[in-house]
Parts: sequence; structure tokens; C-alpha cells
Amino acid sequence: MRRWWFSIHKWVGLVIGLQILAWMVSGLFMTFVPIEQVRSEHNIRKTEPLDLRAQSNVVAPAAVATLLTGRITRLELGEMLGVPVWRADIDGKPAALIDARSGTVLSPLDESNARRIAEADFAGEGTIARAMLIEKDPPIEYRGALPVWQLVFDDEADTHLYVSPATGKVAARRSGLWRLYDFLWSLHIMDYQTRDNFNNWLVIISSAIGLVLTVTGFGILVYRFWPKSTSN
Repeated sequence: MRRWWFSIHKWVGLVIGLQILAWMVSGLFMTFVPIEQVRSEHNIRKTEPLDLRAQSNVVAPAAVATLLTGRITRLELGEMLGVPVWRADIDGKPAALIDARSGTVLSPLDESNARRIAEADFAGEGTIARAMLIEKDPPIEYRGALPVWQLVFDDEADTHLYVSPATGKVAARRSGLWRLYDFLWSLHIMDYQTRDNFNNWLVIISSAIGLVLTVTGFGILVYRFWPKSTSN
């Protein structure tokens, strides 16, 4: 029986050892590095928010509705670059950005406005090196709605900001640290493509095998420390 415990533990360890190492390394990294740094929140420029109550000449929601076609499911008053704007969802999806003072439809935003939004948001070192409108096949670091403006900064962190042309909001902030975190996360949950499925069969089976390794390891410890019988 003891020989079986050792044999099972050895072969299971060979099968699952590298994945357990990946779990430990990625888990240590994710607990050691502050998530705020991973999300580049320390590079978000702090600005004084616009007091929307002081905006007396805002276009009424009923007037905004006449500018749009389709079923309006959400209408939100906000700001963009210090200007009050209406953000409208059509059939549950962001669809239009409207100047709340003039009623002018601003979306889809052009490159010039996307650059201004990115520059206003980014508080780190560096300037925008290039801008690109992504309409299909986005890089794996961006998994949001399309189309989206990608603004690449020339800073040391290789920061990429993604600005939605439909809402004028920064949809994602990516850096070299985020990409490393995302890669280790894919190893941790064993989803190497979409990197968001924590319930896939690969990680379930690997976890079960890891459990067998742990149980057999405890069994070996019992055998190691169990009092040995002595003969008179």
C-alpha cells in the first residue's frame, strides 16, 4: 500500500507539477502587485468635476429624443472635456453622444477628439505616438465594445488608452504591467484565449489532479511519521 502511495504521488506530481508552479507564481504576483497600479489608476489625471446643477441651458431629454432613431433605453447627463453631454443608449447599447448645450450630435468621435480625451485623462510621462480606430480584430488586451480608438503613448510603461467613439469615455487603460498580469492570469485560470472563463474543464481537471497530489502527499507523511512496529 505504501508503494502505491509513493507511485501515485510521483506520477501525479510529474503531470501537474508545472501547473501548480504556475498557480503559485501567478498567485504570488497578483497578491504582491497592487491592482491599482495594474489598472494604471495612478496615472489618471485628477480634475475638478463639472457641477451639472449649474448648467441652466441644458437641452431637455425630450428634445434629445427627437435627434435619435430607435428605442432609447438610457439617457445620461454627464461631461466630456468640461462640456455637459448627453449619452444615449439605443436598445441597450451605447449609441450617441450629444452636446447638452447646443443639441449637436458629437458621435462618433473623430481622432482629434479621441486624442484630447486621452491627453486629458493621462497624468503620466509621455505623449501620444499614434492613434488608430479599431473596428474589428482588436488586440487581446482590449475586450470591450467596438469600434474603439486606440491611443498609444511613448512612455516607459507603453501605455495604451482606449476611447469609445460612442460615449467619449476611456474604455480601458493598458500598460506593460497590465499585460504581464493578464498573461499570468491566463496561466492561473488556464484560459489562454479569452482569459475570462474561470470555470473551464481544463482548470477543473487540473484542480482535481492537484487535490489527488495533496491527498497522496499527506498519505506519505502519515507513513513517514507513523510509529514503526518493533519486534522483541
